[in-house]
Amino acid sequence: MIIDYIFVFTALIWLIFASISDIKTREVPDWLNFSLILIALALKSIQSIIAKDISIILYALAALAVFLLLANLMYFTKQWGGGDAKLVIGLGIIFTQYPSSLLQLFNPRLTIPFSVTFFLNLLLIGAVYGIIYSFILGVKNSDKIIIYYKENKKHYKKFNIIFIPLLSLSIVISFFLKNPLNYLLLSISISLFILYFILLFTRLVESSLMIKEINTNKLTEGDWIYKPVYYKNRLLISRKNPGITKKDIILLKKYKIRNVIIKEGIPFVPAFLISTVISLIFGNFWLLV
Repeated sequence: MIIDYIFVFTALIWLIFASISDIKTREVPDWLNFSLILIALALKSIQSIIAKDISIILYALAALAVFLLLANLMYFTKQWGGGDAKLVIGLGIIFTQYPSSLLQLFNPRLTIPFSVTFFLNLLLIGAVYGIIYSFILGVKNSDKIIIYYKENKKHYKKFNIIFIPLLSLSIVISFFLKNPLNYLLLSISISLFILYFILLFTRLVESSLMIKEINTNKLTEGDWIYKPVYYKNRLLISRKNPGITKKDIILLKKYKIRNVIIKEGIPFVPAFLISTVISLIFGNFWLLV
């Protein structure tokens, strides 16, 4: 059906523009997110009428409710920014079902509802994307990371003293065990060893490159406050806030707070675009890993 291609075309076009905006400005305009949600619901309504199948729009409304909850969960736990959270709602509605016309082109693994497949793929691909982005950012700014590490060596040294000897010892012990315990322990130890250094590196990248002091005039809605803001011992904005609001910015200017410390996020929307393409081609990507 042609409407299948309209769904895919709409999702990809919106994701491309959202990705460009996220890379350039570190935010996705509300009009882009809300228009995708409205268009997705309108297309599902049209599809439901054409097919004379009310379940299509009912599934779309169910997806709206479920992805609204998931979006809020990711937003309030500070995993995603507001733009990312809103964007996933529209995509969840569009992809309640796999576009059947694409089955002529691809042979995806569709063992669970496609909207669930998309979300699970997004979690996996998003994690890999975040690590790769942090690595590239770290390599480009290695001098800043080295300076930061030297200045904060004591903080990281205590973790290195604990974890590195323990993991090294477990690797050595694995060589004295019989099959299959030796392979199991060796695999777990090496995996933890790699994971530890990945976490250490991403933490260094975050602390040295993503924590910044900026002027309140440059704040935008959704920025993450890294340190709480006080005025004469009165808490104005807590670090626990999921993202700064327009009211918060007005409040800061009212009390003439010039600078605040924020944590910059990475442009994450490209991970949505990559996840969408991979989901359409391969289906449940988890089964291929």
